[in-house]
Amino acid sequence: MLLYKTQPKGIDTNNLINLDTKTKLMESLGKISVFNNKNVTRKDFVPLITDASIIDGMIVSGGYSNILVVTSFEDSNYERLRDRNYRPINSAGDHLLPIVHAVNESEGNIYVTMPKNGDNYMKDLYDHYEVNQIECDSYFRLDHDFKIQTDVKFDCIVLLGVEADKKGTYQIDDIKKKFAPYCISPNVDLIDIRRLSETNINGSTRDIELYKDRMYTCVNTPKKLIDLEKRVVDSEPYMLSLKQKLNYYRVALNIEEINDYYKVY
Repeated sequence: MLLYKTQPKGIDTNNLINLDTKTKLMESLGKISVFNNKNVTRKDFVPLITDASIIDGMIVSGGYSNILVVTSFEDSNYERLRDRNYRPINSAGDHLLPIVHAVNESEGNIYVTMPKNGDNYMKDLYDHYEVNQIECDSYFRLDHDFKIQTDVKFDCIVLLGVEADKKGTYQIDDIKKKFAPYCISPNVDLIDIRRLSETNINGSTRDIELYKDRMYTCVNTPKKLIDLEKRVVDSEPYMLSLKQKLNYYRVALNIEEINDYYKVY
């Protein structure tokens, strides 16, 4: 979204993201610019927004109406938000999904779970962007029960970096039963987004190649920026610096490896 111009907005609509929108987004993010007593700068936010933009584009392609995003970001689990190669740490970037969704005016209502106790960097961001938050006692774990209070019925559940106390394999039917009381039907789509995890979910997954192809086309519209074989198209002068190449490499890798970290059950 920050590195390219076309972002999916809904099941069959796209947005052209102009420079003014990108500038305002970076300025507003900059107002909440301290994490673990360290300044968070533009070079930090670019890869974070990249991860969030790709997954928001995939989710809105599903045409959902009410989306429950089950969060997992705890400040104490993160020393920093990205590494020296401009790669977000774990799901730090994915947790900016509701902000990308809001700024892009994407279709579908997003609600996020948020524990009622403790400081949380992401909560400050969600408050700033007026993201709908549903209070819960603690972060959900795959081997725990799930309880919230809401009158909203959801047609999509998104797990963001959700893990379990005990590593291993969990059955999708068991997980969906935990969310069934809050859904329009017992078998709504559950999207599991987890990177580099030792925890697995066992169950049938949907084919997402059409959504992946759409995301690839959007990123390369109106100008080709990435390639899934050589990853970065570096013919343009503004893409010659190492930092820029690493940022675009992240865009390409997100799309190339999406089947590894983004699963729809």
